Amino acid sequence: MTRPLLITLLTLVLGLQSNLLAQFGKPKTQAAIVPEYTTVTAGQTFTIALELTHDKGWHSYFINDGIGHSIVPEIEWTLPEGWTVSDLQFPTPHEFSFAGAQVYGYEGTNYLLTTVTVPKAAGTGSVELIADSSWQVCDDSSCLPPNGKELSFSLTIADTSAKNPEYSKVEQYKLKHFPSKILPENLQFTAEETPQGIVLSITGPLPEATEFFEYDKQIDVQSPRTSELDDQTMQFKGQRNMGNKLGGEAAPKLENLRGILYSPNKFEGTDQHAFWIDIPFGGNISAASTSGATETNTPIPLNEPEADMSVSLVLGSLLLGGLILNLMPCVFPVIGLKIMGFVQQAGEDSAKIKLHGLAFTAGVLLSFLALAAALYPLKATTTLGAQLQEPWVVFILMVVMLLLALSMAGLFEIGAKATSVGGNLTHKEGVSGSFFSGVLAVVIATPCSAPFLGPAIGAAWNFDGPLFFLSLLMMGVGLALPYITLSFFPSLVNKLPRPGAWMESFKQGMSFLLFATVGYLIWVYNGQVGEVGQKGLAIMLGATLIALSAWIYGRWNTPAKKKQTQLIAKIVALLALIAGISMAMPPKAVDPDVAAAEASVPELDWQTWSPEKEAELRAAGTPVFVDFTAKWCLTCQTNKAAAYTAATRKFFHENGIVTLKADMTKKNPQATQAIHALNRSAIPVNVLYVPNDANPHVTREVLTADYLTDFISSRLDQ
Repeated sequence: MTRPLLITLLTLVLGLQSNLLAQFGKPKTQAAIVPEYTTVTAGQTFTIALELTHDKGWHSYFINDGIGHSIVPEIEWTLPEGWTVSDLQFPTPHEFSFAGAQVYGYEGTNYLLTTVTVPKAAGTGSVELIADSSWQVCDDSSCLPPNGKELSFSLTIADTSAKNPEYSKVEQYKLKHFPSKILPENLQFTAEETPQGIVLSITGPLPEATEFFEYDKQIDVQSPRTSELDDQTMQFKGQRNMGNKLGGEAAPKLENLRGILYSPNKFEGTDQHAFWIDIPFGGNISAASTSGATETNTPIPLNEPEADMSVSLVLGSLLLGGLILNLMPCVFPVIGLKIMGFVQQAGEDSAKIKLHGLAFTAGVLLSFLALAAALYPLKATTTLGAQLQEPWVVFILMVVMLLLALSMAGLFEIGAKATSVGGNLTHKEGVSGSFFSGVLAVVIATPCSAPFLGPAIGAAWNFDGPLFFLSLLMMGVGLALPYITLSFFPSLVNKLPRPGAWMESFKQGMSFLLFATVGYLIWVYNGQVGEVGQKGLAIMLGATLIALSAWIYGRWNTPAKKKQTQLIAKIVALLALIAGISMAMPPKAVDPDVAAAEASVPELDWQTWSPEKEAELRAAGTPVFVDFTAKWCLTCQTNKAAAYTAATRKFFHENGIVTLKADMTKKNPQATQAIHALNRSAIPVNVLYVPNDANPHVTREVLTADYLTDFISSRLDQ
């Protein structure tokens, strides 16, 4: 259970993501220009930010998108004579799974920067600058054509400059997301290329969750990448980018390895979160070799980071989370019973009552320290959230969170006997009994703790050494605080609100946090395996069967039912659970023999489509298959990976089917007109023309190998 708990922070923060289909022409981002100054002077150099705010569930791309063919943001400037601008500067991206692919990109609000220089001979007055900006956005299953917006603004040239107050938000963003080129003095960097791939080695202390985002697409993001710590050296390893099945092309070999080294935590001895890496292959760099670096010789500007969230705020939040945990039905009824048990054992001796309370508190705190001790070794080898890249981890977490959510919603009970167990604990004798009661109280709380314990571990994950243990210990303090307080003031037991229906309502309300988590995990999981056959539908049906099994168990496996009814309920619930898991579980790995068979059949010869080419082939009586596609359409790329197997390609070759590709990566008015004539407004569109039949035969949007061959066979045989 520890690894699923590590993910809960991300799932609760990100929540339920939208899964809407893309529609042409409907903007999913808002763009604005934010200049650093409203008034500038002759010869001044300043910064202009392009602000992109994405709708929820949509993202744009880093200059290295990870796929190899997405359209990244760019600006074409119309400037007064003599003015110059730099290339667009990209902030640190984040990596996420998108429709089965790993990509680097941006969500929410982000700023891309351009450095502008006013000529020294510029006269005073007002000038207008025009930024013709363009970018592309995608959701979890489809992409829109590139957005474009012309943004114009005016600046005043005067003898003194004036700062733009709106630029303060950009400054805050820069502190955290743009890296420094001045490297830490305690780190040594080397880069090399081996037969196994590209290796970036860093010797010295690195903060937790350090990531490397390569800049020039030399590392294949779709192939396995690793980060390995050996003594004091961390190695980031990846295969050279030789192209991928999603349409990405091989990257040229460069002399240097460039990219951003980033961590949500500060690097030791600095106030920085990120650094710009530029190392020749076979060479090395250190702080000494970059001491004279300036902003002008790197595509990433130099910045200072913003301060981390204060430790006291995190610890205070964890203390509050532990206190809230006492309101759960698994815990609250035990408080009064336990304190009265202390009183009964100690008689009227207040010192003994306090001793029992302290022993109970020690049991609670020791349990949380044990949890911290079990998790701490994982910090050296695990990046928080990296497990989401593994379909099996996401699937198991999805099932566990679904069952916990259904339990908290009242569909069935986990830990239903917690109250009676608490009552039995009041009869234990001695201080040792109170100590182990504290341990057991943590175990009793576990079924109700998922919405709180996961965020606690996530917050603690950013800390090292004693702070990691202290952070989890604070949640234990919150859980134990009512017990220790009432041990010192037993009369306050009468002031506690009575257990009642309000506790069940509170618990059921908390279940929606977990249902949101489940929704997010289904979205992630569907992006990883949903395009394999009809797996997306199987995921939803499997989750439904898992929920059905919980309902059957909770509805008929109760003490009020006959033993035979309970037994039947358990069997049927187990069968439904097994069926749901079997239906939704990740598909099996590809067999090596199957992979060899795939490679033995020649690829299809995709010729360039045009109305004239299509008409010529049809007039000659040739069967024609047209694919209206685009490199930015990931569903199109996924179709190619899923549908055009060796068997499919062999079928096309044997039946003499000519394949045409209508590329809509850029504006293609003829292709747009053609899909409109087919009553379609968005791609993918795949259409078959057969001899002696004037009618087009349009496939469905999502293709599989079996569907495609059956579809074509049935039309050719007519």
